[in-house]
Amino acid sequence: MSINKGYYFNVKTLRSIILITSFVGLFGCATDLYSSSDDTGSIANYQSGELNGETIYAILAAELAGNQNNYDYSLDNYLRQAKLTNDPGIAKRAVRIAQHLRDTKRLIIAVNLWATAAPQEPEPHQILATLLLTQGKFSQALPHFNTALGLGQNKVLLLLTTQLNNMSATEIESYIKLLESATSQEGLDSDRYVTLGILQKHLKQSLPALQSFNTAIKLSTDSPSALYQKADTLKNLSRYKEALTTLEILLKDTSNDRQYNALQIQLLYLLKEDSQALAKTQLLLEKNPNDRPLHNYLALTALDFNHSMESKAIFLDLIISSPNISAPYFYLGIIAERDKQLTLAINNYLKVNNGSNVLQAHTRAISLHKKTSDRSKVEAITKQLIAKSSRDKTTYILMLADWLDKFEFTSDSIELLNQNIAQDPQNTDYLYARATYHEPTNFAAAEADFKKVLKLTPDNPVVLNALGYTLTIRTSRYLEALTLIEKALQLSPKDPATIDSMGWVLYKLKRYDEAVKYLSQAYTLYDDPEVASHLIAALASNKELKRANEILQKISDSHPDNKFVEQARKSLENPE
Repeated sequence: MSINKGYYFNVKTLRSIILITSFVGLFGCATDLYSSSDDTGSIANYQSGELNGETIYAILAAELAGNQNNYDYSLDNYLRQAKLTNDPGIAKRAVRIAQHLRDTKRLIIAVNLWATAAPQEPEPHQILATLLLTQGKFSQALPHFNTALGLGQNKVLLLLTTQLNNMSATEIESYIKLLESATSQEGLDSDRYVTLGILQKHLKQSLPALQSFNTAIKLSTDSPSALYQKADTLKNLSRYKEALTTLEILLKDTSNDRQYNALQIQLLYLLKEDSQALAKTQLLLEKNPNDRPLHNYLALTALDFNHSMESKAIFLDLIISSPNISAPYFYLGIIAERDKQLTLAINNYLKVNNGSNVLQAHTRAISLHKKTSDRSKVEAITKQLIAKSSRDKTTYILMLADWLDKFEFTSDSIELLNQNIAQDPQNTDYLYARATYHEPTNFAAAEADFKKVLKLTPDNPVVLNALGYTLTIRTSRYLEALTLIEKALQLSPKDPATIDSMGWVLYKLKRYDEAVKYLSQAYTLYDDPEVASHLIAALASNKELKRANEILQKISDSHPDNKFVEQARKSLENPE
């Protein structure tokens, strides 16, 4: 151990000093900072080595500072000494103080020092894997995840499964390969096979996932997670009877589990055993009268399987039991709409005033006014909604503008936006909407609005793409359009609309090979007649007539009355 000048003390001596001073109250509650299930309040045991006087003094000063609630000073001292001494006990103490302070930046420094000083200690690797996973740094977390698993820390498995929606397919594949390797090299472990299966299932690799869950069950026949995941995977494979049989094993011992019962009801519906599903639903409702989330789920499941009457009854009960929660009205609106009771549907949608579906409900209420004579009603509803929620004024104005444009009151829609832009000249949503309404008939006005938005938000990929595409179809300023679309694509590389724009401007520039590449990618991401028509034109100009005809046939069958089908046919007959 490297040391500086000063007197040398054996580690046992230092430990004795701290224990004594702690006993007489010098350290007080500071010892709680680093306690864990295996700590007793004393400083961590040192494995070997000697510490000099300066280190001892710094540690004592840190402890005293902690006793005075000066934890920042205490942490800085411990971090400094951990770096100087490479001592795992000191690094661990720094970790505990950083955890107490919830100081993520210094916690990462401390836990790295601990992991370096004690490479076979599992906890620092688990902490690092946890921190990096929750921060979305999945590639950086991978080696620490691997080390933690190798040292027996299976807690990281559960955390990994909670992060799947934030991970890319490539990142998930990396963890799949790691787990496959770990299970083959380090022996059999049910938890790891369950996690492996969950990752595979997330990537829709249902058969490999099923194999992983079966292996987990062989290793632990009563594993609830393995049995549940197997049943759910069998459901995804449309093997409903097998799924139900698997689930019934769980229900023997845990008949009241909400998740298992919910899946059982789904499977009964899928097996066309609707009467059993409804009976089970009623039984669960009676057993759990105050479980609002469960009631809501059962109502939605009944609605999914077209049992509107039963679904409606549950939602009405939810409204009676919790009148301040208006979310059920959204689904009552859907039920009324399905039953062609449009006035009732509108009234239900307009009763939604809290929850995540508020704006969706109000949008649907406005969209159900399907006649030009409904204009006064739509305007009155919009006025009422703005009065109730002024913070959503922009959204409601845009809803009204869209309705007016849809029913060919485009000039009135633009005038509505003019009035609101006069009051709020930097509102980019209003400016962008006005540009889109101007674009078919007044390119100069549209371009001016797009540029105003870009002046306010220069890195807005949607507007960069919109202006670039507008230049492509309305002018011959293709190089200018290309520059805008290239920037949009840099900012939003996976957006199919922008990829389509790139392909179309390259087509206009007669760079047909490149155009086909981008347009093929866009068509793969977004199977749309307009995108298909662009791809067909590029293929025809690139002399790839067989593929162009195949795509034309496909969109002719799926969208026979779409205007872009006719455009595609003309471009194939007369390629540029």
